[in-house]
Amino acid sequence: MHKIERQKILLDFLKQKSFYNMNDVKDYMNSHQVPYITLRRDLKELEEQGIINLSYGGINVLNNINQNEETRHTKANLNTNLKNTLAKTAQQLVKENDVIFVGAGTTCEAFVKLITKEIKVITNSWYVYKLARENCYINEVILLGGKYRDQSGAFIGSFTEKALKIENFSKGFISVNAIDFNGNLYNNNEQESHLETLALNMAQEKVILADSTKFNVIGYDNFYQAKDVDWIITDQNVVIIEALQPKIKY
Repeated sequence: MHKIERQKILLDFLKQKSFYNMNDVKDYMNSHQVPYITLRRDLKELEEQGIINLSYGGINVLNNINQNEETRHTKANLNTNLKNTLAKTAQQLVKENDVIFVGAGTTCEAFVKLITKEIKVITNSWYVYKLARENCYINEVILLGGKYRDQSGAFIGSFTEKALKIENFSKGFISVNAIDFNGNLYNNNEQESHLETLALNMAQEKVILADSTKFNVIGYDNFYQAKDVDWIITDQNVVIIEALQPKIKY
């Protein structure tokens, strides 16, 4: 089993409460064919990242597993200054006549509002679509339909993915809920993540928007690796691992 898949199984289990008996975790991972020696190595890595604390016979789960998804309405009122900072920085990557994909999320919404180049936008977000329509510089907007998700205002599912596959765009702008110490990127819904993975793979230039509060945190669904993107737009409050430094734009 790949390390990413294995650690996702472990983290999904650990999200349920704040303390676990080691034998319970051992039995659970053994049911997924993960040997104890491998489990110990994974647990030690999570402890080094500040996600858990290993005690005699038990595991204390700390507070930086980002498991609860807030509604879009709640997110819209959080860290607005940071989102606007990221949105301004991201404008450096937008060129005249670009065709870009923009994912769901309030940071992506802030980004679209500030665009001042004549471009085409493709999105699966109802809110990004509305804001792009209101931006006089954006000369064409395509909204990918499908199954609507109230929590984020995004369209998801097989219909949305089929619609995306027939489009052509050079750049993909995606926001994330978390980036851990290993450069794993997380979002809170598997179907949204699946579509965003597809969009990033289709884009020639892959851009992630994540403010400093999203770094060094474990999220729910690990869908991409920071090493495989071109740029990570963030703010100067961030504490990042050295390997990501060449990709960072402030």
